Order: sequence, then C-alpha cells, then structure tokens
Amino acid sequence: MDIHKRDFLATLVTGAAAAPLAFFAHAAFGHPFGQQGRMGGRVPTPSDTIPDPSAQPPALDPKKIQERNQKTILQDVEKLYKLAGELKDEVEKTDSTSTLSLSMVQKAKDVEKLAKQIASLAVG
Repeated sequence: MDIHKRDFLATLVTGAAAAPLAFFAHAAFGHPFGQQGRMGGRVPTPSDTIPDPSAQPPALDPKKIQERNQKTILQDVEKLYKLAGELKDEVEKTDSTSTLSLSMVQKAKDVEKLAKQIASLAVG
C-alpha cells in the first residue's frame, strides 16, 4: 500500500473518531464558539420563558429523551472507538503492495455509518 493510501486511511479513521466527539460536545455544551444562540442573539424576555397556559403540555418529556439520547451516544462512541481500532489494526496488517481488502472497506463504511448515527442523535 503506498503512502497516500495509508495517509488517507489514517485521516479517515481520525476524522471518523473526532467528528462524533465534536457533535457530542456541541450537544453537551451548547452552541459552538462564535455563533449566537437559537434566538438569534436577542436577549430573552419574560414572555419567552413563561409557558402559555392554553397550550397543550408536550406528550413526551424532552429531558428524558435527551438523557436517553446521551446514553445512546455514549454507547455508540464506545462502539465507534472499538471499530476505529479494528480498522487501524486492519490497515496495519495489510500488505503495502496489495489493494485494499474488502473487510477494511466494510469496516470503514461501518465507522462512517455509526459516526453519522451519533451525529444525528447529537443534533436531536
């Protein structure tokens, strides 16, 4: 395997491991640096925080959903870490003169799929 393929795979594994962590940090700690909040930078007024008494209460508790999503994200990040390690081991075992193995490509696709799943949970 030439140096370009090896560099590409190393970048892929690093990106696949780092991307979900960024989304998790965004979900856990709020908006990223330099961006305004959801209200577009305006200061919340009391009418923004006082619930409307005529409005129906939400059917699902958002806090419980968020807690469940956080637990799922943590489990998925652990799975992603394991898959990325397996992919790294596979890359190291692969002969530098051969082409990419099918199992290595499948592991890379699994890493990408899990990373997208974590990102979608982090976004909400």
